[in-house]
Amino acid sequence: MAAPGTDIAFSESRTDGYRAFANKIWNAARFMFMNVDRIEPGLRPVAGFETGTLEDRWILSRFNRVTAEVNAALETFRFHEAANRIYDFFWGEFCDWYLELIKPRLNFEEGAHKAQAQIACGNLVNLFDASLRLLHPVMPFITEEIWQAMYEGKPPLASIALALYPQADEQHFDLAAETEMAILQDLIVNVRNVRAELKVEPKVKVPIEVFAHEPAIRAMIEQNRGAVERLANVEQLTFMDTSLAKQAGARSTARFDVHLVYERKIDVAAECERLKKEREKLEKEFANNQKQLGNEQFLAKAPANVVEGLRSRAQELVVLIDKTKSKMNELGCK
Repeated sequence: MAAPGTDIAFSESRTDGYRAFANKIWNAARFMFMNVDRIEPGLRPVAGFETGTLEDRWILSRFNRVTAEVNAALETFRFHEAANRIYDFFWGEFCDWYLELIKPRLNFEEGAHKAQAQIACGNLVNLFDASLRLLHPVMPFITEEIWQAMYEGKPPLASIALALYPQADEQHFDLAAETEMAILQDLIVNVRNVRAELKVEPKVKVPIEVFAHEPAIRAMIEQNRGAVERLANVEQLTFMDTSLAKQAGARSTARFDVHLVYERKIDVAAECERLKKEREKLEKEFANNQKQLGNEQFLAKAPANVVEGLRSRAQELVVLIDKTKSKMNELGCK
């Protein structure tokens, strides 16, 4: 937040947020060590990165783009921008997406899949090492601790501070991979959002229908079907040949339409009782609101912003009461 020319007020909540970031880094490190011990004990970071899957091509491209942005920011003393780019990459792209995407490849059974697990594990170690070096100037202590642990206390250099700082390689910029992953992420996020809106239980798997606007997008989603089914908690993904835009509850983007095939089963009596209590609560608040707004003495003494707030809340309450009554009518509540 230390943009040039600004004074920063200390914030305990922001400090809590970055403590959570430190925990995120520790947990990612534990995940890496656990898989190294299981798949290839003694594995060390080496130069190179295998790009046999979409997620590998994507994360390598994203790492190099972020590295270019971070170095450019550091050269012009925009330390706040460098810190934010590293934070967004490590938490969002690396931890929240990449680690989740490679889990099936790491969970191998003996046989042909072990080779895939070894490649995935090698990529993970190499990327984690590079990410720690990128993060080190901003968070020196935790990165030093984890980096030393990666070499079991016998690193090639005395400190991570002496290791080469990452430099971007434009040959690894892959716009196609970034575009495809953005579409895949958009699909997963849209399914998650619809699940939340329909209040689908987290453990319940539901089928989805997808209409891809282009054959290439359909082929890409088909190749990464497993990621969609796992990360969006989908029971089955079915491709449709016509648009789903007019389907109730469907979501449409420039690349695809997606529809959740789900009919919520509810206890009508219990839902009617809940709506009745909610309506009574809203009506009581509205009555109190109108009482205050009808009190001339209160209006004469109250600050203008308080009166305006009451009037705005009155409008909100009218809308909420109407919505509640509408829901009750739909369910046939008495």
